[in-house]
Amino acid sequence: MITITIHIDNENQINLLQSLFKELNISFVIDKDGDNELKEWQKEKILKGISDISEGKFSTSNSVREKARECFK
Repeated sequence: MITITIHIDNENQINLLQSLFKELNISFVIDKDGDNELKEWQKEKILKGISDISEGKFSTSNSVREKARECFK
């Protein structure tokens, strides 16, 4: 799935795009309140993850798979 964010200034533009998307059978979500924005705690977790990766604090899928195999021997 691809997400496109469009900032609209008036109701006419919203109605026009709704009609177009319905005609083209494109699913869409209208967010007038900003509910689809990331919460502050989500942003913090993402930044922490990026920091961990930069510091080398991560495991590859291969290393996790190997550790799991060792546990089940």
